[in-house]
Amino acid sequence: MRRIKIPLPPVDERKKASEDVDKDRRYETDAAIVRIIKGRRVLGYQQLVSECVQKLSLIFKPDIKEIKKRIKDLITREYLERDKENPTMFRYLA
Repeated sequence: MRRIKIPLPPVDERKKASEDVDKDRRYETDAAIVRIIKGRRVLGYQQLVSECVQKLSLIFKPDIKEIKKRIKDLITREYLERDKENPTMFRYLA
């Protein structure tokens, strides 16, 4: 038997690859949140996060903090809004 040594990629290439993966996961998280809220029109925070985790767990292990950041980003980009009467509810903006 022979051992073949395969060199590891340089650090900057690994860093770029992890940044690309994070970017792709952000897009996937945004898409999942919008799909879920678009189907329901109005949904509570806990239900939205739990459904998002359920959908994304088929692709990767989602982080709750990252989902929260993506929800805030979608609010600033005017895809979602908080309900005026109940701040834990989100509405889809068409």
